[in-house]
Amino acid sequence: MTEPINQLCPVSKQVHSSRPRQQRATITKTKILEAAARAFAYDGYAATSLGDLLSASGTTKGAVYFHFDSKEAIARELVAHWSTALNHAYAAAIDSQRPSIAQISLFFRDLAASISVSPLARAGLRLTTETGIDGAREVFAHWVNVTSSLVDKAIASGQLPDNPTTRQLSWTLCAGFIGTVNIFRILGDTGDFTVRMHDLVTVHLEACTAEAKG
Repeated sequence: MTEPINQLCPVSKQVHSSRPRQQRATITKTKILEAAARAFAYDGYAATSLGDLLSASGTTKGAVYFHFDSKEAIARELVAHWSTALNHAYAAAIDSQRPSIAQISLFFRDLAASISVSPLARAGLRLTTETGIDGAREVFAHWVNVTSSLVDKAIASGQLPDNPTTRQLSWTLCAGFIGTVNIFRILGDTGDFTVRMHDLVTVHLEACTAEAKG
């Protein structure tokens, strides 16, 4: 026998009533991550306590522990935001089908854009250089490795010379990127970050080529 329609209504109401709770939970989690991103990016991981995060986010300890089991868990999620930006930028560079040397510039341009618009990714980047966070240093190493793969392609195609400067290029670019981010953090807005990074990458690529000619 067909079940009366009035017996189905409560189920529908439960589904709808769960949506506001889910939305509130999402908003709360976002507030926690944004507060942690600001604190970690400016004060560092070790100097930021869970109490600092509670004050900055305006949430309760219960709300934090509903989403994260520790301060490190919050940090790991921020690192994951940077890792996602990193992988997206690398995939976009490869998919662009541009010359190999142009893929290097595109890769760092997209990373700079991500850092400019996402405080979560920016904090995640800084956390990859801090101790005490499982997997953070591996994400930094992954960044250097994928940059090396782009540089190796440019060398193999003859667009970059195979010399000591070029072989250190991936480390130089990644370190330069972090250094530029830190300068912006310390000194404030000193210009367009994407432009600064484009200039940095261009200078180093030209230096590699100039060494070969010299």
